[in-house]
Order: sequence, then structure tokens, then C-alpha cells
Amino acid sequence: MKKRTESTEVDLSGVGLTDADIYEAMKSISGYIDITPGDFKELYCIAYRHAMERFARSVSARDIMATKVVSVQPENPLADVVEVMSEHGVSGVPVLDSEGKVLGVISEKDILFQFLGEKTGNFMAALQRCLHAGGCMAVPVRKLKAGEVMTSPAVTVSEDAFLGEIVELLTQKGINRLPVTDPDGRLAGIIARSDIVNATMRGRTCSWNT
Repeated sequence: MKKRTESTEVDLSGVGLTDADIYEAMKSISGYIDITPGDFKELYCIAYRHAMERFARSVSARDIMATKVVSVQPENPLADVVEVMSEHGVSGVPVLDSEGKVLGVISEKDILFQFLGEKTGNFMAALQRCLHAGGCMAVPVRKLKAGEVMTSPAVTVSEDAFLGEIVELLTQKGINRLPVTDPDGRLAGIIARSDIVNATMRGRTCSWNT
């Protein structure tokens, strides 16, 4: 077995593997293993990275999306949208036309923008401004419709999009959810960051496939 070279770099920041873990793992294997703890750590991390990359290419949006989606229509008053989001405990909803096609998405950030007149992702900062600085425009906002508040066009993915593509899109766009659409653009489901976490945790189960 090749020894590791000094030029090899392994990122352990997300693995949490300690020397004690390695020694325990090595002791649990029967027989003699001609490998150093350093080699063991490098081998584990490389294998883990390859396994996760393979996992990201094998799981599709269809596999992890929620199919029961809370949605609104463009003519719904913003007050109704807020009520729906509050009742269902969601931080964003897709806006659909009469055929179920995704027109846009309304998030908490979109609603905060209407109240403050400026972009902010900090709800507590928005609340502080409303309470202390007189910057809350509640009365005019009540007259708005969902179609006037939504971010459009919505960022969406197809049902066949792989996990790696979904994670990259969420990160690049700085969003927390992705509507999943069928070939005709109709809503098929939605993926939240929590769905990504759950899928990744399932993929970390240790098994040996031959």
C-alpha cells in the first residue's frame, strides 16, 4: 500500500475524525494491517468524498421533494399569503397560475422588503425598525397582491435534477427552497434546505456494497 506524500491535502473540517476514532477502528479489524493512522485517515476521507459525490449524482429532486406544497395565486392579498405561511409554518410559498404553473415565489425576505422598502434577511432587525424607527409601512402593504410581491421568474428545478445540482443552485442563489416542476412547468413538489440535510444524513449510513 502506498504511503501518503507530503503534497496530499485532505480537508477534515466536515468529517470530525479524530486519532482516537482511527485507533478504535484499526483495533476492531482482525488481523494485522500494514497502514499508519495517517494513511487510514487519508484513505477514509478520500473514500468518503467519493461516496458522497456518487450519492449526489444518484439522488434526484423526485426522491427528496415534498409533494404536498402550500401555494398561493397571484390575485391573493398579501395579508392572506402571510396568514397561509403562518398557519403552515413555512417561510416561503410558490405562486401558481390557474394551470398550476409556477409564476414566482414569495419568501419572508420579499415580505420584509415591502414593509421596509429595502432588502434585509434579518427579521429581528426589521422588527426593531418597525417598532422604534417608524419604518413599518403596514397600511399600504395590506393592499398588495401576491403577484406584486413575488420574486419572478422563480428559480426552479426539474424532477430529474440531481442532489449536487440542487445544492449548488441553493448556494449560488442564496435561497432556502426550490420549486420542482414537471416538463410543462407545473408544480410537482418543493425542496427545502431541511430536505437536503435529511437526504445527506441518510447517505452517510455506512455500508459495504460489492
